[in-house]
Amino acid sequence: MKANQEQIQQLSEAHRAVQNAVSGINATQELLSVAPMHGTGTIVTGHVYNPNSNTNSCNTRTTASRYSQAAGQSDRPEQPLSQPPGVERQGWVDDEYYENNPWYGQAKDKPVFSLGKPLPHKSRFQKKQEQAKAQQDGDVEKGQGGVKSKPSRKGKRVQIAGNGDDSQQQMLDRDNSDGQNMKRNGSGQLYDHQPWDVDFRVPDLTTSQTEGEKAPGYEDGSKYNVGGETVGQREDDEAEEGRRDPNDLRNWWARMRAKYPEPLAEFAATCMSVFLGICATLSVNLSSNQEQQYGTYETACWAWGFAFMFGIYLGGGISGAHMNPAISVSLSIFRGFPWRQCGLYIIVQFLASITAAALAYGIYYDAIHYVDPNMESSYKNFFSYPQDWVTPGTAFGSQFVAAAVMMIAVLSLGDDQNNPPGAGMHAFILGLLQATLKFCLGYNTGSALNPASDFGPRLVALWVGYRTPLLFQNAWWVYGPWAAAMAGSIAGCVFYDSFIFVGTESPVNYRIPKAIHRRKKQLKNITTKF
Repeated sequence: MKANQEQIQQLSEAHRAVQNAVSGINATQELLSVAPMHGTGTIVTGHVYNPNSNTNSCNTRTTASRYSQAAGQSDRPEQPLSQPPGVERQGWVDDEYYENNPWYGQAKDKPVFSLGKPLPHKSRFQKKQEQAKAQQDGDVEKGQGGVKSKPSRKGKRVQIAGNGDDSQQQMLDRDNSDGQNMKRNGSGQLYDHQPWDVDFRVPDLTTSQTEGEKAPGYEDGSKYNVGGETVGQREDDEAEEGRRDPNDLRNWWARMRAKYPEPLAEFAATCMSVFLGICATLSVNLSSNQEQQYGTYETACWAWGFAFMFGIYLGGGISGAHMNPAISVSLSIFRGFPWRQCGLYIIVQFLASITAAALAYGIYYDAIHYVDPNMESSYKNFFSYPQDWVTPGTAFGSQFVAAAVMMIAVLSLGDDQNNPPGAGMHAFILGLLQATLKFCLGYNTGSALNPASDFGPRLVALWVGYRTPLLFQNAWWVYGPWAAAMAGSIAGCVFYDSFIFVGTESPVNYRIPKAIHRRKKQLKNITTKF
């Protein structure tokens, strides 16, 4: 017992020495962060800050404010000291702003498949295989299999769960024949040593224990390691760490918007884009027979292109601003955009298109009934239709090629391994592309690249009183904006991934598992029998 207590006392002294050393290092770093240098400069992260200089880097966080606060100066840091790590800030932010808006600048918890920046890379098919393999190995927590032995560096065996989680480590098995972690050469109890996890556990030396008992401080899971958690019960993690619940700082609408940011942003982007495009078409066509014309066909093409660009700038950072069911479906197939979110986006895009068309009709109500009092010709401003001399095959081909070119551009701009444009240029280039497609391929059918922006205004035109056969009696609205746009988008993705893209998230590049090959062979054998 005496030898055991001496050993425990040595561990306690070593633990206190390490704590003192760490405290001294922290104190020294704090002093260095606010201490002035010899001369006129002040220590700054990455360079020397000169209080007398008017020039300073806008993206470098200085510590001049700490020294200024101590010296009674009015110098202000370029970034607040309370700024969370990893925040990207562009403009001016007050020190108190982070307290009232703790969500500002924080990284997103899931990828955004945005048209305004490179597309995220997701491990799709490999992840499914790993999950299936883990299910075959068994669930350790449910008492099933999946536990394997792994030799350690000390000749011990550690039971580790099959999923690789180190937190599931089991008790160490000693090579001793008696199977106990007890005495060696008559000495007291020896504590297990895990070489990969240094553990400074200090028991209460004032409390005596009998052989085989664990002193206070040696309970299961309690550790006194350097930099570890404070001893004692934590009543509230947020209160202990100085954080606040963001919902306490929001009203009811802000809470709902924070809960569903993507659908609302997609609605706003799609609505603004379709609204501006329809308004441009109305202003051009309604004034075509007047003395003062408001533009030509080229004007409408440019307006649709810039409207699409504005939509990406409006919601690209939140929802991705797809604004087109063909884009959402293509990204789900070839880039791993979640299918559930894709379905929600399609519904939101249709609702936004209906809202945009109704709003455009209300804005131009007087002009429509002045130019077309019988509502016989102004319907052409709301949806696409093939020219009288264009055959269905040609109309389908026009839409197919235009949609394919659109998706090739979307994937090429979103491929960070290719030659993506600079920050903020994705939306501008895609807007120019939309205008170019209407210039080049809009003569035959009007370039209906978006099923939502064609179907939603059709419903509005039907509701407000248009009764032309081109609304729904002609099959163009099915095989044009729907079938041709969807098929062309998928074909464009296949083209780009076959010739350019190298990522395995695309089905074009993914190696088909052997299990599928075996099932195909079995199915083929069954069919040959019949």
